[in-house]
Amino acid sequence: MTRQQLPRTDKNPEGLRAPLQSRSQHSTDRMLDAALAILDREGMEGLSIAAVSRESGVSNGALYHRFGDRHGLLVAAQDRFLSDVTTHWIASSEPLWSLENPEELLTHLVALFLQLFADRRSVFHAFMVTGRADPDLHAQGARMMRRAADHFASRFTERFGCTSSAAATAHQILQAQAILLVVFGETATPIDAGGTDEHRHLVRALSAVLQSAD
Repeated sequence: MTRQQLPRTDKNPEGLRAPLQSRSQHSTDRMLDAALAILDREGMEGLSIAAVSRESGVSNGALYHRFGDRHGLLVAAQDRFLSDVTTHWIASSEPLWSLENPEELLTHLVALFLQLFADRRSVFHAFMVTGRADPDLHAQGARMMRRAADHFASRFTERFGCTSSAAATAHQILQAQAILLVVFGETATPIDAGGTDEHRHLVRALSAVLQSAD
């Protein structure tokens, strides 16, 4: 059979592309998983194309082809990390808004929020502190934080009937505590679902802002 006589196999080109796209996405996920694991263990100083190649089992060439350079890898890793964290934070806090007792709601919300930052402190530190001077990382981080801030300000407004200004201030208080945790670690407010004076003071501060009459 000549080449011209070979039967056609392109009846479903989309179906042929799908496995290739799936493998490509799987490879990209492995690279980003490896980059975030290294940032978690070693911080920004430990991240390199070679280190990610070793961790992921993907070649240096594939990493350069996919991300261009270390900076491109960092931007992609930050986007993946913050997207996942924001989605998790919004989803895991959703059941709390139905709690009838406002203080109970705020107590659990504060604990959940700070625990999120404590669990991934090293990665947050890499992007928020070490990477702050990078304009791309800074701009992308600001956009992601704005997404979360807008969501929770809206939630606070609905739940407490407060002004948008009060809701924004409440989220800024939470965010400031998270930043303290990321920057100073053990010296920041302990996380134990409201069992310490510091935690109770934070809950009272949020309550006072959200229930203010302005």
